[in-house]
Amino acid sequence: MSEYGESRAFSDWVDVVVLCDENGRTVPVTGTVSVDLADEEIPQHELLSELLDSTVRLTTAEGVLSVVLDTLRAIPVPAAFAASPWLTDSRPIVVRDGVGCVGGLSVRYSDTVGLRITGPDADLDYDDQNG
Repeated sequence: MSEYGESRAFSDWVDVVVLCDENGRTVPVTGTVSVDLADEEIPQHELLSELLDSTVRLTTAEGVLSVVLDTLRAIPVPAAFAASPWLTDSRPIVVRDGVGCVGGLSVRYSDTVGLRITGPDADLDYDDQNG
């Protein structure tokens, strides 16, 4: 472990980029530029900006379970993300109409509530009209 405690801190968080599937196009939730997760090129300025604006850091300090973080870390980092120093450890999460599933986890995203990730057995259909 380094003098800055990086080893411990790294295990307590994971960055995810929230993307949405819109009519067969994958775009950052805060943007309009299509992203090809199979592309090996570093995202250019406008797309990179949108990807960074769509990034959410999930931490155990904010109540995210370690098992959820471990499951998210198992998602492969796309080549385009790995090529970028800003996205190198970020994992993609794709939702359609605000709902998705990744690594056996249920995902819900809305502009008003933000990102919620729960185990596959959790009931996300509570009284929440916007996500």
